[in-house]
Formats: sequence, structure tokens, C-alpha cells
Amino acid sequence: MTNKFEAYKKQLAEFVKLKSVSTDPKYKPEINKTVAWLKKKLLKAEFEVEIWPGKKTNPVVFASYHVSDELDTILIYGHYDVQPATKKDGWRGEPFDLTQRKNKLFGRGVVDNKGQVLVHIFTASQLIKEGKLGHNLKFLIEGNEETGNDDLADIMRQNKSKLDCDVLVVSDGELTNNKPTIEVSLRGGFNCTLVYKTGKNNLHSGIFGGGVPNAGAEMIKFLSNLIEEDNSIKYPEFYKGADIISKTQLSNNKRLVREAVDLADLAGVATLLGEKGVDFYTQTGLRPTIQITGLKVGYVDQGYANIVPAEAEVRLNFRIVASQNAEAIAKSFEKFVKKATPKFVEYELKFSGLHDPVKIDIENQYFDAVEKLLKKVYGSKVNRKNVGGAIPFVGEVKKILGVDTLMIPLCNEDCNMHGANENFDVELAMKALDFSQEFLGYTTAVRYSSILWKKKPLAKKGKT
Repeated sequence: MTNKFEAYKKQLAEFVKLKSVSTDPKYKPEINKTVAWLKKKLLKAEFEVEIWPGKKTNPVVFASYHVSDELDTILIYGHYDVQPATKKDGWRGEPFDLTQRKNKLFGRGVVDNKGQVLVHIFTASQLIKEGKLGHNLKFLIEGNEETGNDDLADIMRQNKSKLDCDVLVVSDGELTNNKPTIEVSLRGGFNCTLVYKTGKNNLHSGIFGGGVPNAGAEMIKFLSNLIEEDNSIKYPEFYKGADIISKTQLSNNKRLVREAVDLADLAGVATLLGEKGVDFYTQTGLRPTIQITGLKVGYVDQGYANIVPAEAEVRLNFRIVASQNAEAIAKSFEKFVKKATPKFVEYELKFSGLHDPVKIDIENQYFDAVEKLLKKVYGSKVNRKNVGGAIPFVGEVKKILGVDTLMIPLCNEDCNMHGANENFDVELAMKALDFSQEFLGYTTAVRYSSILWKKKPLAKKGKT
């Protein structure tokens, strides 16, 4: 196992070294290098590889390996783009140099998502070499997950026949309580920008202060009319269409809370804050929310500018739950803004990245078998988690390809995804490699052929 992990770690170091930041155009050369690295790695493993360019977005890497018409086909999704990172953000080392300190691997993208998708690429490559791959296998690895990929749905429609599969697998998240986890839902949502204008120019606070509208003050009044102290939302239309939370879901989430480490400490906050009587996992997985993600008004550089600001801007992130509709919620918010904004304030409202929530079918033929497989590899009960985040691609797959998804996170709960010192626990990385080998391997395919893959594996293997 040590040799396998060291070989994986070496490849991960190469992958992490590539600064594939999708939020900044200056990293485009690094994006291109990353696409070339993936193509080379997959070709070496004997996959057929295609690069699908987007109209406005970074290329999608598609790879396929066909073993037999008698086997099922698994499509694995991942993304190669990462969040920005610099040492001054609080990193202990250079963020794009993979480092190991004690039992953790550190580096930008080490879990989100390079480290996790590489687990499956690395394992598949080894299984092909040994003639032990138990499924037909496809990879779709995109480069704009962190920014929202406006081209991906169209790319999928254009290549629908090539993407044909029996199930989609996504490993892009954290374990719950560091125990094996299958994610059973994703919140949907969107972002929006609201700009308030109260005048043509900023004004002298001595001459006009107290006698004219202040854009910052008006924005604060609006936000106080939007969000309660417990972060619930004041306008009732926001909750329209949300699923009623079942007793089973509540019981499951309360168990997760009981078994959890100090969640406030994990988040680095003084206390948890949620709606009255709602536990943390229910709040973040099954309740909708609006979060203020940015607020801009007035002057905040050296010294003081004694002004009455004429413009204020807020950025809001909406998270919605099954069975809500993103477009309907956006329209209801538009009506709320119009009603809550004073007549003397001009406003602009823009939405982006609308995507609906996803509810996984836990009755599909793969779910039970994979749950048993996770229990075997990790030696622990498998958690079922409702996830507060979103992977828009998962919803698109259901609409376009009509297949179910298995969302199987592989990394530690304290991985600090998107933050400084993003890390992958070494023991869990080894477990991830073991699980991937069991899941993708020929032996497991034979063992579960009657209840899972439903097709007889053949010894003969080869590319399409």
C-alpha cells in the first residue's frame, strides 16, 4: 500500500504544481498546461482522449476506456480548476508545492478537486495495466467548476452519445465525521448583485450629512429587512416549494451532530447560529439560506473621507433546497427588492449561475452495493449526508443523460477546502485509493454482478 500511495503522491505533486486558477485570465497558460498534463496522463493509461473547447470557458477533458459490451459504464466527473492561493493568505508553505507534514498533504487543489479525481485516474490506470478494470470507464474533467461553467450543459448535449453511461460518480467533498459518506442531496441556488444609488455623486458629510439619503445606510436598512438574527429570511416567499423535512432525515442529522467533533471549532467561529430548534446538518443541508458574500460602500483606504456615499453594492449567495426552483425564487426576490426599496433609491439587480437543487435516488441499483463496499473498506457505518453546497453538473446530468449519481466524498472534514492550508489526510487518502480499487476493480464487478453491474464481466479488455 505504501508504494501505491507514494506513486499517487508523486503524480499529485505534479498536478498541484500547475496553477490552474479559473477566476483570473492571467492563469490561462497554466490552464493549458493542466489540460496537456491530463491528456498525457490518460493517453499513457490507454484511454481514448478528446479535448472539448468551450465558447467562453476552459477546455473539458473527456477520456474513455472500453472493456466489453457486456459490462456497465461508469462516468466519473471532476474538475481541474482551483481557487486562487498565495502564501500571504496564511499558507505555511507555497500553496502550489505539495508538502507533507506529519499525516497531512498540503497544497491548493489537493482535495478540491485534483486529489480526489486523481484517486480514480490513478486507480483506473493501475487496473488497466493489470487487466483488472471491471467496468467500461469514462472521465469528464472540466476547468470552470469554481467560476460556474456556462458552456458545460451545451457541451454535454453536443456529446450526449459519447457520455452515455449507467451511472455518474462524483468525488468532490468531505467525509462527515471522517467516516465513509454518501451525499444524498445538494442545494441549488444562484448569486446576485444589488446596487443602490441615492445620488449623482458622493457629498460632503459636513454640508449634507443628515439631510440627504446615504446609500450605505439605505442598503443596511434593506438587509435588516431581509435577514433575521438567526439567519432565517424574513420574506416568506423565499421558502415556497421547499420539501418538508422528514423524521428520518431529522433523526439521521441529529445522529451526525452527536458524533461530530466541535463544529464551531472546526469552522473557527465562537458559536453556531441557526434557526430555533434546527440542528447544524439540517440547517446547512435541508434549509434554504441567503448569505451576504460582499458589501461595498464609501471609502475604506488610508485615513477618512468625510462623505455621504451615493452608491452601495451587496453581493448575495442564495442556497435553495428540493423541490424549489431557482428561477422562481429569483423572481420572488426581484419582487421583494422592488417592494422593500424606497422610491428615492435607484437600484440595479443582476442574477447569475441559476441552478436547481438535486435529490439523489437512494433506491437506485448502485446505492446499496456501494454503501456496503464503503462499509467494508472503511470498517465503519456509512453516513448519508444532505450537502449544503452545489455541483450544478450533477443536475444537468440527470436532465441530459437521465442517469443517477453516486456522490462519494473521499477527504477529511477539516480539509479547509477553498481556504489556506488545504489538506488531505494521508490515512484517508490511502483509504480512498483502496475504495477506488475495490469499486472499479474486476473482482468487485464479479462479486456484485447480480445486484449491481447486472452484466457478466469478460476477461477480454481493450480500447474503443
